[in-house]
Amino acid sequence: MKRNYLALATLLALLGAGATASGDVITLTDGSRLIGSITRLQDGKIKIETQFAGTLEIEASLIKSIETEEAVNIGVDSGDRLVGQVEWQPATEQAVIHSEVGDVPVPIERISAIWPEGAPSPEEVVLEQQLEQAKKDYEARMAKWELVMEAGLVFTEGNTETFNARGAITATRKSHRDLLRFYLLGAYAEENKRRSRSEVMGGMYYEYLFTERLFAYGRLDLEYDEFENLDLRLSTVVGAGYYWLKKDDHEFKTRGGVGYLHETYMDNTQRDAAQAELGFDYRLDVAPWMRFTNSSTWYPTFDGLDDYRLVSDSAFVFPLGDGGMWSLKLGAKYEYKSIPAAGRERLDQIYYGNIVLTIK
Repeated sequence: MKRNYLALATLLALLGAGATASGDVITLTDGSRLIGSITRLQDGKIKIETQFAGTLEIEASLIKSIETEEAVNIGVDSGDRLVGQVEWQPATEQAVIHSEVGDVPVPIERISAIWPEGAPSPEEVVLEQQLEQAKKDYEARMAKWELVMEAGLVFTEGNTETFNARGAITATRKSHRDLLRFYLLGAYAEENKRRSRSEVMGGMYYEYLFTERLFAYGRLDLEYDEFENLDLRLSTVVGAGYYWLKKDDHEFKTRGGVGYLHETYMDNTQRDAAQAELGFDYRLDVAPWMRFTNSSTWYPTFDGLDDYRLVSDSAFVFPLGDGGMWSLKLGAKYEYKSIPAAGRERLDQIYYGNIVLTIK
């Protein structure tokens, strides 16, 4: 506080003495002179707007003298405000405010702030900043929807004719406390006009944060796969997870839960089993032009340790243009089933390149 009083005393020494240049003049302890318009003295710092360098903020302890052309507002520790020219002599401990109602003496240590006439007071500036921050906090807490649509297509002809199509739609509602996601994806392929892939998967995922990092979640998946002879796979899981990293550009969370698995095959056989889920989700913005994502999940059943599914999806995403709506997604998805249907391989893999449209 004493340093601020001394700085204020230095400031007031030449206020009201008349300007020697066009505008307010600040002389620093090293002899430098700044000419412009003083906008504020508060908390031991002074701001001046200059034509050559914009707005500068200077520690008041570095100021030797100040000259001003205009009347200023003076705030005192009692909350009162005065307007007028200020005069202060080093031999005295009081400043004299030449106001419209006459000269008002004010002890130097009672002056808390000075700002230009007509400008907002320090209290009003603080209130405006608090309101702006409250607005940002409110907007951050508001739930927001995001729609992501992606599609990829490959066609070749010649010695071998191939046709591959893949698409997905994801709708996500996210707030500061929870996340709700609906998704639908499908893949279709032909080779020499014979169908080689036909599958559809959809579902929903819900996540609720108990703390900044600890969450509970629930998931429902429905899947059809002609070449796995799968007419319907219904999978439900509830569990908990934890965000080990939770930044805008870097996120890593693990999750685990238990649930129910029902499978109906095209030969009318069925299977029901209790299952567990252990997995993680990782996202890293490697650079402004590249993002890496990976989601891997292990689904063991309670029928035995040798009965499980393992699903992993990794991708690189590259923005297209500056709008943020379009991007290119290159990835690979692996699904391993330890006990496959008759005539099917354990490992199923897809390599894809999709154009992605994001609508917020």
